[in-house]
Amino acid sequence: MTNPPPPPRRRADVQRTQAPQRRKPSLFIRFIGVLGELMITASLVIGLFIFWQLYWTTWEVEGDREQAIAQFEERLPEITEEDAPPVPRTDDPPAFEPVGYGETIGILHIPVWDNMKVPIVHGTGQELLDQALGGHYETTQWPGELGNFAVAAHRRSYGNNFRHVDTLEEGTPVVMETSNAFLVYKVRYKEIVLPSQVDVVYPVPHEPLGTQPTERLLTMTTCSTETGGQFGNSHRYIVNLEFVHWTPRDEGLPAELRSEKGN
Repeated sequence: MTNPPPPPRRRADVQRTQAPQRRKPSLFIRFIGVLGELMITASLVIGLFIFWQLYWTTWEVEGDREQAIAQFEERLPEITEEDAPPVPRTDDPPAFEPVGYGETIGILHIPVWDNMKVPIVHGTGQELLDQALGGHYETTQWPGELGNFAVAAHRRSYGNNFRHVDTLEEGTPVVMETSNAFLVYKVRYKEIVLPSQVDVVYPVPHEPLGTQPTERLLTMTTCSTETGGQFGNSHRYIVNLEFVHWTPRDEGLPAELRSEKGN
């Protein structure tokens, strides 16, 4: 015996079993949703920009730095190596022959940074520093002259040349290689200043222009935060170095650069 079919459902019963319609979100909720999407997008854009600024720009110009070093070395006699390093000299170093804007002055060696080499050109224009080059302040002295040979380089982008400037300690050697000499300087002091404090690159730092210099100095400058951090440019990190001796380039690498022999 079969069961009888169920009785037909009335319209009122059908309406009662239908799911209630969803209410549209309020204008405020929709605004929050759009704002959240915009913030996520902005975060992605900022993250990509930071990656580009800190890493991609350095990778992009690494070839420029290596090419500048190679071009400088190729036009000079190859350095011959002797069993013993050349004897340091404390007399006046050879006079430097001035070069034009954008032309290479030489190579700045920072042995403590895994034998870092920074090609130094005349001028500090952005288009020069963005090629992973160090720039010579045009109004300062040439390498080895009495006064202040001052250079600038990026710290965190386009080569990261002076990234570890805060690790330089008193007495650390830094060597400026020119076409005819290796000039050895040693760190004397460090300081953090405002960009407006341009007297750090005067012939006698922190003294009025016109003060007669009696020392041969090297000043390294780069961007910094107020506390010395890498990620900011509100201040300038300054390293002041004093000349200690020099050796002729044709007599081989000085003792301070002997660790480069195997590189």
